[in-house]
Formats: sequence, C-alpha cells, structure tokens
Amino acid sequence: MFVWDPALLAVILLLGAVFGSAATVFCYRIPREIPLGLFSNVRSRCPSCETVIPWHRNVPLLSYLVLRGRCGSCQAPIPLRYFLIELLTTLLFGATYLVYANSTQPLVETWAWWAELVKLLYFAFSIVCIVFIDIEFRIIPDRFSLGNWIVALVASFVWSEPPIWDSLLGCLFGFGVFFLLAWGFERLKGKEGLGFGDVKMMGWLGAWVGFWAVPFTILSASITGLLAGVVAMRTSRDGLSTAIPFGPFLAIGAYASWALKTLGLF
Repeated sequence: MFVWDPALLAVILLLGAVFGSAATVFCYRIPREIPLGLFSNVRSRCPSCETVIPWHRNVPLLSYLVLRGRCGSCQAPIPLRYFLIELLTTLLFGATYLVYANSTQPLVETWAWWAELVKLLYFAFSIVCIVFIDIEFRIIPDRFSLGNWIVALVASFVWSEPPIWDSLLGCLFGFGVFFLLAWGFERLKGKEGLGFGDVKMMGWLGAWVGFWAVPFTILSASITGLLAGVVAMRTSRDGLSTAIPFGPFLAIGAYASWALKTLGLF
C-alpha cells in the first residue's frame, strides 16, 4: 500500500521551493567565487541593472510567473534556468520523501528516520546544484563532492543507512573505477576524457547508494550520457569532438539507483 502524509508532503514541497531559491544563488555565485551571503550581507541583485531584488520579488516560483520572467525594475529577461532550478528542487524534494516513506525496510520514525530524510533532501539539493553548475561551467565544486562524501560516511556510521561497510566499499569502488578510467584514457589518448570532478563525485555517490548500486549507477549514467552525446554531436558543429558534462548523468543514475534500491526493485 502506498504510504504518505499529505501534511508532511506539503511542508517538504514548500521547503523544496525555498531551497530551490537558495540553489539559484549557489549555482550563480559558487562558480563565480561570489560570497554566498551566509555570514555577510550580500543581497541578490539583477545582473542587468544591479538593483537589489526585494523580498516580494524573490518569492520562489511565484515571482517568476507574476513578473512574466522579467526584472521588476528594468524589465530585462530573467533566465529560465532560475525557474527550472526552483521547480526541479521542489519536485525532487517531494519525490524523495515519497520514495523514502515507501521504503521496503522503513526505519521507525525516530531521530534516525528524520536524520536520514534530512540527509536525502540535502543530497537532492546538491544534485540540482551540481547539474546546473556542471552544465554551465563544466565544473563540480568540491564543497559538494567532498562535503557530501563525509556526510554519507558519517550517516552510515551513526545510523547505518546504508551499512558502513557498504558505504565504504561503494565510495572506494566508485572512485576507483572512475580514477582508473580517467587515468587510462589520458595515458592512451594524451588528453583528459573524464574530469577529476566526475571522479570525486562518483566517490560520493558510491558512498550514498552503496557498493551493489554502483554498477547500475555507472551503467544508467553511461546510457543516458551516450544518448545525449549522440544528440549533441548531430546538432553541434563540432561533430565527434563535441564534449558534454558527465556530472548530470551521474546524478540521474545515482538518484535512480537509490530510488529503485529503496523501493526494493533491485
């Protein structure tokens, strides 16, 4: 039987919209090395007219729709990706809760249950940030990969989700396979084929999904990446030399692996 709490889902969707708004800030500022404003008063501004955006024009999802995708001061177009980041984060928060609530081996709703849910929502938030940063700048910030590596291992050690041995083997396996692939390709071709950011990210994802889910993560990421690569090559002037970021496909593969594993489908 499908289990879910409508009130809790509504709260989580609201949190998703709020964190989606934060994700737009992270995606814009982190690659540009602009302070996030967590410990300093750095207000969001319109990149066109430099006007500080007031709170009533910065309501997640709604402001973009009400303003029709334009700055309220200078009427310059607001990039659609900001709305997509907020929407994707909201939907991913809701999906994460629904999958976790219907786990085949649910934890009792103790502190460990809530702690695991918070971890999963944070990982969903991280995935959105990584996807959009990697697409635009072709980098995966260490604060996500290395930080999430630590979070995943600590969670496995403290409340055994997944078991610490599974998490450790997963991170070693994921990191090791991608490190060897990156090293081998560079030795064979004399150029970088897989960025080290992808290698570190796979280590974190392996620690999250566990050892047995790593092969499915890599396989699904490779298939979706290959399909996207074929489309990119056919539509790009660079042809076979077209390069696409691999981080988004790793994120898709890992999330699919976690969801299927949590629901007991593999």
